[in-house]
Amino acid sequence: MNTFNTLTIALVSALSVGCTSNQANNTNESFSAQPASQLQAQTLPALKIATWNVEHLAYPIDTGCRARTPSEIAAMKAYAKNLDADIIALQEVGSKAALQQIFSEDDWQLIMSSRADSKAYTCRQTGALSTQQKVAFAVKKAIPVLNTAPIDQLGLARAGLRYGLQITVNTQQGPTDILNVHMKSGCFVDDYLKSDSPACKTYAQQAPVLNSWVEKHETAGTPYVILGDFNHRISAPYNRLTRTLLSDERSTSITTSQLLGCQARYPAPIDHIIVGGMNAKNITKSAQVHKFKNMDNKAMLSDHCAVSVSLTANAHSLSSAVLWQTTSKEYKALATTTYEQAKAAVMQLPNTAHNWVAVMDVDETVLDNSAYQKQTELNGKGYTPQSWQAWVASEKATLVPGAKSFIETVYKHGGKIALVTNRNKQNDLHTWNNLKAVGLPVTLKNTCLIGRSEADKNAVNSNEFINDKDLRRQQVTQGTADCYSPSGQNNNWQQPQVIKFQVGDNIEDFSSVTQESANIKTLQPKLGKSLFLLPNPMYGSW
Repeated sequence: MNTFNTLTIALVSALSVGCTSNQANNTNESFSAQPASQLQAQTLPALKIATWNVEHLAYPIDTGCRARTPSEIAAMKAYAKNLDADIIALQEVGSKAALQQIFSEDDWQLIMSSRADSKAYTCRQTGALSTQQKVAFAVKKAIPVLNTAPIDQLGLARAGLRYGLQITVNTQQGPTDILNVHMKSGCFVDDYLKSDSPACKTYAQQAPVLNSWVEKHETAGTPYVILGDFNHRISAPYNRLTRTLLSDERSTSITTSQLLGCQARYPAPIDHIIVGGMNAKNITKSAQVHKFKNMDNKAMLSDHCAVSVSLTANAHSLSSAVLWQTTSKEYKALATTTYEQAKAAVMQLPNTAHNWVAVMDVDETVLDNSAYQKQTELNGKGYTPQSWQAWVASEKATLVPGAKSFIETVYKHGGKIALVTNRNKQNDLHTWNNLKAVGLPVTLKNTCLIGRSEADKNAVNSNEFINDKDLRRQQVTQGTADCYSPSGQNNNWQQPQVIKFQVGDNIEDFSSVTQESANIKTLQPKLGKSLFLLPNPMYGSW
């Protein structure tokens, strides 16, 4: 962004900040505005926004259609923090008090819809009385909110229908209107005009309101965002609402159209983020679904997962390698198939096998760090030791498809897992915590985690030890491995183990092999039988 634009936006921000409180009051929104002295004009380098339907978030927590426990509220609070978003649009919020349970007003500005409370109804599954379903925003305090406005036209002057809620903030594109919506539920056909259902008839009246809002911004040439629960499968290009909002003459783009829903039962998502008047291509590449730690239906924190994008005007984009790893069906198919082959090999072992082990790499073999790769490419900084250390310490890596099932199969058939990773050995605690966090049933008895030390690097001598994992593999077979173990806790890795399988994403995850010396003809007979190689185009020893 050039100096002139930066100064212009800063001036607009400064002028707008002076009247923020009055604007909020004039729209009759429930808004805890910051004092004007604290609202300094700024243009953010990037703004991460998310939308999350929190499913009947109520206060007190034991009321409404989804009563919750204190531990569930604590988990929701942690999940919201891990979104690492600057602005979060929320749906199905019962009250500001309900919102305060998740978002502390020490850190967040909480903005609630001004819609009047509607009459309670009897919840279908519990028989309890419902609480309110309103839209709301949580905005980090560092971000000036220039204006708020209710979009009450979406309520169609009917009790129970949700209003939209608009806020204005500065982005790299200048002052940007962000509209939070929760559309009428129950109309899941692609053309609401061809259905006689009451829900679709209501949807057909709400759609023009959205279209008019978009048209107003397109005509003015101002940037905008619409996000929330559309209760409609707008990722399909033939969907009527999609065709209504998007056209060749408009800059409108559904940045989340390539995402899959977080529930296997509903692969076509209904939570989306639409942008206009900005670089949609780069924003689309940042789109992601944030799954819960436990995705069992009864354990999910809400019946919707959050989705997010980063609003940025810079030229940084994702490499084909990261795009392929994070979005392609081919990657998931290859990883899952590889692990299915490995499981089949385990199940063919005779029952007489004892003290046997599967040696596995960690990164891109068990733990998926593509979110780190994505982050470093979008911010244009790439890999650095410092950013990698911060990522490892965050313990936020997810699971590689198929890894958990394979590891559980090894345990079930009497084997153990040796995780030989080139993460620094000092990070073993973080790695262990991350493995536990993604639901792997690792214990000190069934799993030996060994990070890399200087001894591993120094042991490479082109004779006995060819690569920097060979020493640790030998230690596993000799019963001398320095497995991760919290102080005072014992493991049973002092007995020699037989390595039956090796799994990795790099040729050097196999014994006595380097990228330069690898003989594929020699390895080929073992691949898919005792050696299993996962795809990783993002980085490696090549």
